Amino acid sequence: MQKKFLAALALSLALAPAAFADPFSVRVDQTVPLKLTSPANSVVIGNATVADVSVHDANTLLITGKAFGSTNITVLDRAGNTIYSNQLVVGGEDATGMTIVRGTGTYSYSCVDKCRATPMVGDAPNHFSDVMGTVTGKAATAAGGN
Repeated sequence: MQKKFLAALALSLALAPAAFADPFSVRVDQTVPLKLTSPANSVVIGNATVADVSVHDANTLLITGKAFGSTNITVLDRAGNTIYSNQLVVGGEDATGMTIVRGTGTYSYSCVDKCRATPMVGDAPNHFSDVMGTVTGKAATAAGGN
C-alpha cells in the first residue's frame, strides 16, 4: 500500500511543473515570438478566433492575439511528438490603454500622448463602428481614395 502511495506521489510531483506552468500571454492586436527548443512540424491553436500563429522559421512562431479569451497551443515535431503545449491567454490593453464602462457598453481608448478612441473587440457596437469609420476613412485618404 505504501509503495503505491509513494509511486503516485512521485508521479504527481513529476507532473506538477507542467500543470502549474504559466500560460503564454499576448495582448489583443499584438504579436509575440515563441522560441522553440527543437524544430516544429505542426502547430495547432485550439480556438483560432482567439489567437493566430505564423511560422517565422522552424524554431520561431509568431503568436498574435485576435480576441479576448484563452485557448491552447500545441506544437509537434516531424515524428508527431509534442515539443510544446501550453495555455494561451489573450488579454486587454497595456499601461497606455483605458477602457470606460458606461451602462452595458465598453469604450476603448489609447492614451499614448493623449487619449483617443481605438477599436477593440467587445466595445459598444456604435462606438466600434464610429471609430472604424474614422480609421478606414484615414486609410482611404492615405491611399488616395478620397
